[in-house]
Amino acid sequence: MKKFLAILLGSMVLSLAACGNETENEASGEEKEDQMTEQPSEQEPEVDMEALIEQIAMDATVETTTDTATFNFSLENAGEEPVTLGFTSSQKYEVQVKNEAGESVYTFSADKMFTQELTTEELTQGDVFDVKETWTGIEKPGTYEATMTFLVNTINDQPLEANPFQVTQSFTIEENTEKDEESAEEDSEKDAPTSQHDGDGQAFRDITVTGEKGSYVVKGEARVFEGSFMYSVEDGHNVQVEPTAFQVDEGAPSWSTFELEVDIPEEDLPMFGTLTLTLFEESAKDGSPTNVNYIPLENFQPEE
Repeated sequence: MKKFLAILLGSMVLSLAACGNETENEASGEEKEDQMTEQPSEQEPEVDMEALIEQIAMDATVETTTDTATFNFSLENAGEEPVTLGFTSSQKYEVQVKNEAGESVYTFSADKMFTQELTTEELTQGDVFDVKETWTGIEKPGTYEATMTFLVNTINDQPLEANPFQVTQSFTIEENTEKDEESAEEDSEKDAPTSQHDGDGQAFRDITVTGEKGSYVVKGEARVFEGSFMYSVEDGHNVQVEPTAFQVDEGAPSWSTFELEVDIPEEDLPMFGTLTLTLFEESAKDGSPTNVNYIPLENFQPEE
């Protein structure tokens, strides 16, 4: 009987010990589960790249003359938060121009060297990163297409999958009509008859007459009192140009160059005789002509 009671008591002790371990393990598991549940997440918030790109506004224009194109383009931080633009080298932008045939005719970076180091541009609210580059010596008029690009690689250290800061714009180089007119005038002067005259050497010298049929250009040097002299044109019978004053840069004793343009209407030209330019000074005492020089402009002969 005593042996049976001892065995029963031992079984009860083992059962209580097992229940205690199970309860302890369950409590320990619940505590671990609570600790895992209570631990906060350490993941960084996701960057809204689309919003960053939208707050940076790009503007671009092209200004032209008959032989130049000026490219003006810029980036402006239109948002409230500052942004840092990252570039993979010291080259921060590019300009490429193609002609109507699609051929590349100008590249900004073609003749330049750039350092291969990371560079940045800091833009706070309202800041503008602007660029101005000019393509000079354009020989062919026509329509061109310019692509202006900011080579932004990152925004606030976040990489860009594509470059959103690029604008393509067409522009036209007009034909230089003024240059053509100047060339035509130069060619006309070369073809026109020219005569040389020594002058009196006192008040006038080294005189050149170019032109015909009532249109003449007279060049030379004058050494006249207070830089002023008179000229007139006549044909021996009629006066085509009344005495007219002309002013040069400096007065005597300095020599100053002059250029006269003489235009006589066709109906006033003589049928025959010599059209003559008279250069002279007026006397300070009585206004009479002094240092008179007669310069023939053109000799007219009657048609046979």
